Amino acid sequence: MIIAFTRQLYTLIKTGIPILQALQIISAQLQPGKFKTDIEAVIANIQEGMSFSESLSATSRFFSPFYINMIKAAEVSGKLSGILKELSEHLIQNRRIAREVQSAFMYPIFILVTAILLLTGLLMFILPVFVRIFEDLGGRLPPATLLLIGISKFITHWGWIILTLGIVFTVTVFILYHKTSAKYIISALIWRIPLFGRLIKLIEVGRFSRSIGTLLSSGVTLMKSLEVLHETTTAVLLQSALADIRYKIEQGKNLSLSMEETGVFPLTLVRVIQVGEETGKIADLFLEMAQDYEEEVSFTVSGLLSILEPTLIVVMGAIVGFIVVSLFFPILTLSSLVK
Repeated sequence: MIIAFTRQLYTLIKTGIPILQALQIISAQLQPGKFKTDIEAVIANIQEGMSFSESLSATSRFFSPFYINMIKAAEVSGKLSGILKELSEHLIQNRRIAREVQSAFMYPIFILVTAILLLTGLLMFILPVFVRIFEDLGGRLPPATLLLIGISKFITHWGWIILTLGIVFTVTVFILYHKTSAKYIISALIWRIPLFGRLIKLIEVGRFSRSIGTLLSSGVTLMKSLEVLHETTTAVLLQSALADIRYKIEQGKNLSLSMEETGVFPLTLVRVIQVGEETGKIADLFLEMAQDYEEEVSFTVSGLLSILEPTLIVVMGAIVGFIVVSLFFPILTLSSLVK
């Protein structure tokens, strides 16, 4: 919705239509709803003498501080059309990466959840029927069958307790992450998870690089850009690092050294920005690094899937094979079970 709005506004402004008229044209095409109501409020505020950025800020339900500050920069520089184009490309790229990661892991997660539910149902409801048959027949069961029966009894008696403890643990972690300083420890641990932690870090650092590069290239000052990103980022480690960077820059340190001292940013990014400070091309280099990180995210996702999907298939095949053999081998040797 925000992307479509920004693209339409860019197209209209580019053709020379004034901002107020462009917003009225877009508003007339919108379906009734909260977004249309907010755009109408923006139009009313502009008619009363507010600037576009002030109007957006007054109705900021859909527009982030990042978006509003980009519009402020456009008003100062007089390059609304160009900045709207940069803003729409930034939003599109962020959405592309998010959808790419989501769609990539949707299939493996679906398989895993479905397999867990099926196996749990099998062990809790189907296997007990076979257990009663085997107990009625008596005789000596193979070790594999005894192991499967033991697992079934354990899940039947303790499964709900384990599930409850799992839910309590998840809720506790969620509360600690959102309500206490433990969120920094939890985030640090998440970033250290093999493979997946590196992927999450790549996504967050790439998003940061694109955001600050877009702000700087649009004319927003470095300190204001850091302030905006500190307010808008959802990654707590980056949020803490940004606050630290702002403080160190105020004390006279440069950006690259401040980034390095946080210990959060990759050394490659720090060294590239160090070069950018010497050449005066920080914004361009941030955007180039963002593109590199986004490509690396794509390669990492492809690599993880190439490992994850066959691994899931092999593991599930082995589990199903073990269950089938454990259940039906005693039935095939039924005569040895009958006393």
